[in-house]
Amino acid sequence: MESSIERISPVECRVKVEIPWTDVSSRLTDKMRDLRRQARLPGFRAGKVPDKVLEQRFGKGVRQELAGELVQETFQTAMTEHETQPLTQPVVEESSLEKQQPFRYQARFEVRPEIEPKDYTGVEVRRRPAVVDPAKVEADLEERRKKLIELRPLPEDEKREDTAAGDVWTIDVEGTLGEQRVARKDVRVDIGETESEFIPGLSAALESLKLSEVGSIKTISFTPPEDRIRAELKGQEAKLELGLREVRLKYIPELDDEFAKDTGDAETLDELKAKISEDIKKADGDEAEREARRRLLTSLLEGNEFEPAPSMVAREVAAQLDQTKRQLAQQGMRLEHMGTNEQQYAARIRPEALFNVKAFLLLDAIGKKETIEVSDEDVQARVNEIAEESGQNVDRMRASMEKSGQLMMIQAGLREERIFDFLMEKAKVTEAPDPEPEATEGADNG
Repeated sequence: MESSIERISPVECRVKVEIPWTDVSSRLTDKMRDLRRQARLPGFRAGKVPDKVLEQRFGKGVRQELAGELVQETFQTAMTEHETQPLTQPVVEESSLEKQQPFRYQARFEVRPEIEPKDYTGVEVRRRPAVVDPAKVEADLEERRKKLIELRPLPEDEKREDTAAGDVWTIDVEGTLGEQRVARKDVRVDIGETESEFIPGLSAALESLKLSEVGSIKTISFTPPEDRIRAELKGQEAKLELGLREVRLKYIPELDDEFAKDTGDAETLDELKAKISEDIKKADGDEAEREARRRLLTSLLEGNEFEPAPSMVAREVAAQLDQTKRQLAQQGMRLEHMGTNEQQYAARIRPEALFNVKAFLLLDAIGKKETIEVSDEDVQARVNEIAEESGQNVDRMRASMEKSGQLMMIQAGLREERIFDFLMEKAKVTEAPDPEPEATEGADNG
């Protein structure tokens, strides 16, 4: 077999292959022999159809079938011989399989563009200083308070008759929401709260309960608020029969030193706030670093113009689309619930997919030029960290990662980190806050 490859565009190659007739003839003979045994034609006994008749009726189809098989079998061999990595299957442009003649074909296929990275050191990059947002500190404290919330029985000397904010009812629910059947036991309803409601509006519907109704069955009906219900259920009435099993009082700890001790992270409230602030500042610093690296990458792409193979962008779009659909499915949703469909969403995410592919190709080219690699020991160290954090057996985790392809992803991620580390070390980094947004035209200047 003889083959040659030529690049016909920055992202496409053409392969030409020639296979001697001596290598093809035996294959063609075998196919015709199998056809003769299987052919059933009027006027001829099974297995006795003359070769001339077989050739007239089936010869072209048999040669086309064999040609397709030869292309598939020899294409990868040609790629290996010429050390070429195709991104797509070959699209045959020409092929010829005639008796006593070599089988020849030419086909095109997509490849990565050849990138010679330039001007990737000394790039000016701005990185904002890490800041601590007081609102995030307060939000963190509130999350910790939620974890320490207790549900206590109502005091024996409770004088009030009506339920109130802070009461937590445990109920059994059975009924309908529109035409959908609804049934669940041990439903928690926090009076005055709407977060994580079993049915939006259920908490508000129970605000008229009497504490004395514990142990009874109550029938209610209401229409869930449209801004918190799925599109297909908007305007549908909920008709429910409730088993009012229990009511307790929600106890939220005060933000004091005792609360800080109960978290297990500090002895005083001031110490806890300081620790939270430190964690938030570190997280914001990591985010600031990611933002700076994105700006660096954008600058590099502006100085290294190229176009990736369309198939690479298409695969990235498909991967992002699939990930979004899986995430929505976990929430019981589809793209249609977001007011879009697959084609519209694919068009929306294509610019980001294009950026990701170009970034990957450029960083890979820089990594190769600078000989930045990741050793097996580096990968194993990262696997050890993950196993320790998750409390899993290292050997079993590595075997599972290797089987699923995660090990290669870890290696690729580590290499990308090192390439970015190299680029940031070589960059001219300026520490400066984000610029203030420009005033909108027509804004009140008084």
